[in-house]
Order: sequence, then structure tokens, then C-alpha cells
Amino acid sequence: MTKSLTVQNIGVGLLVILAAAALLYWPKPLAVARTAPVFYGEEVTVRTTAAPVVLINAQPIAAATVPAPVSPVAPLPIVPPSVTVKVLPQYPASALEQGGQGTVLLSVNIGLTGQAEQVETKQSSGLAELDRAAVKAVSQWTFSPATQGGTALASWFEVPVRFELK
Repeated sequence: MTKSLTVQNIGVGLLVILAAAALLYWPKPLAVARTAPVFYGEEVTVRTTAAPVVLINAQPIAAATVPAPVSPVAPLPIVPPSVTVKVLPQYPASALEQGGQGTVLLSVNIGLTGQAEQVETKQSSGLAELDRAAVKAVSQWTFSPATQGGTALASWFEVPVRFELK
């Protein structure tokens, strides 16, 4: 009886170890998988203004793409997105009173239609009201989406927004 109990305990122990190893090495989804290309826009500078400014047909931006893996067949080039309508943020009154200024780096997910589907603060300015004003304005931007071979691509677009007092 002692022998069979020992063999049974070893069997159960091995099953527990195998189950723990399977859970430990089971593939987990990435928190934020960004398979879309990332482009970088020119800095937007916001000075003390009374009302938001809307720029239509804004100038194309300089863009850099994340290098693609090398493949035997050369892929079609990716044409970066461009800003078509730009709404400049309003300088928050509370930040004006405090003399607050800074630069917030935003990351914008551009959908296939050119709409800003998601705007995230990648690097804060240090003042929450400046960050919120920048996110609110950039959420209203529209883009011509990135394309590859004439087909629209979803992409990420990073843009710094600088708030400065003059």
C-alpha cells in the first residue's frame, strides 16, 4: 500500500507541475498590439488665443515609418497620412492664471476613413488641463489616411502639442 501511495503521489505531483508549466508558458495577448505603421507629425504650437482655430487642408507633414521586415518581394510603398482639418487647442484659463506651459506628445489612431479613432497621451506636459485641451482638439482632426497601393491603412500618428505663454 505504501508503494502504490507513493507512485500515486508522484503521478499527481507530475500533473500539478505540468499544469503549472502550461499556464506559465501559455501565450498571452499583448496589452496594446500596434501592428499599424506609426508616423510623426510636426509640432503644433499653441499660444494664448481666445477661440479655437480650425485649419482646413493643412500642409502635409513629414513622416517616418517604422522599418518593415525584409521580405523577398518588395512591398508597395506606404504613403503617410496627412492632416486635412486641424483644430488648434484653446489655452486653458487655469493654466494661463498659473503661468503653465509645456509640451504634450499625443498618439492618434487614424482609421481607414481618416477619422481620429483614438487619441492617447504618450507623454504628459505635466499639467492635466493642457493634456486634456490637446486631446480634445486633436480628437477633432481629420486626416487623409495612410495608403499602400491605393488601399487605405489604419495607422498611428504622433504629434507634439506645445503650449507656451508669450
